[in-house]
Amino acid sequence: MHRTPPFFILGNPRSGTSLFRLMLNNHPKIAVPPECGFCEWLYEEFAGTKLNIKIYGDFLRKVFSTKKFETWELDFDEVFSLIIENKPTTYQELVLEIYRAYANKANKKAELFGDKNNYYISRVRKLEKIFPECRKIFIVRDGRDVACSYLDLSNKKLNSRYKPNLTADIKDIAEEWKKSVEVMLQWVNKGAIYIRYEDLVNSPINTLKEVCDFLSVTFSEEMLAFYKNNDEPNEFKGWKDKTFMPLADSSVGRYKRDLSEKQLIDFESVASDRLELLGYSL
Repeated sequence: MHRTPPFFILGNPRSGTSLFRLMLNNHPKIAVPPECGFCEWLYEEFAGTKLNIKIYGDFLRKVFSTKKFETWELDFDEVFSLIIENKPTTYQELVLEIYRAYANKANKKAELFGDKNNYYISRVRKLEKIFPECRKIFIVRDGRDVACSYLDLSNKKLNSRYKPNLTADIKDIAEEWKKSVEVMLQWVNKGAIYIRYEDLVNSPINTLKEVCDFLSVTFSEEMLAFYKNNDEPNEFKGWKDKTFMPLADSSVGRYKRDLSEKQLIDFESVASDRLELLGYSL
């Protein structure tokens, strides 16, 4: 039974993390379920606990009650049977069995699991504590395009209880983006890698090959057909509609036409140094 620690997809909201998740999830040997932070939320309660059938059940009931987990549409009894069959002995192995259950639902015999959640950008140190030396892949996007996406979302009328609660203040967006970049650079210095959204959409094969090398798996062109097997929950589709279409670079550099001169000045006054560092021209 493969029990390699999961890798984590990390990035600022509206930076392409969902697109990236779907691409990796479409690899025949990788499974990356939709976002749900149970692995971090339940750590203190169950880490270090001596596992037995009762604890398996207690843990699983907590997992099934966590925010967003219902979007995975798993059957409690089937997951419980899987856990009993594979007999995890640590909290980390127990978490992997939940990911494995999602892969099994898709009839995928995955050898590597990933986890994606935008809020993890402020929890990386804890993820490292839960899964020491776990691999981390950051994705970054031109912050000015991120700002456009924030503003778009603030104007959308969405009924989902999971609609992202994002600021519409340009300087606040810039501060959030810059803070995410600082976190990324800190962990890249410790062995994580990062990719740029722009490279992912304009040069997907080369970029994904780099990621696959980092994960020690063979590149698969099936990752490029992610939109044909999009498993984003219905609850999330209202703000992730572009993940149902083939790759396109139409949103790269959109800030040039969508942001006003004042908005650009405000954003760049906060984050110009990090834009330039990452190769985004001013």
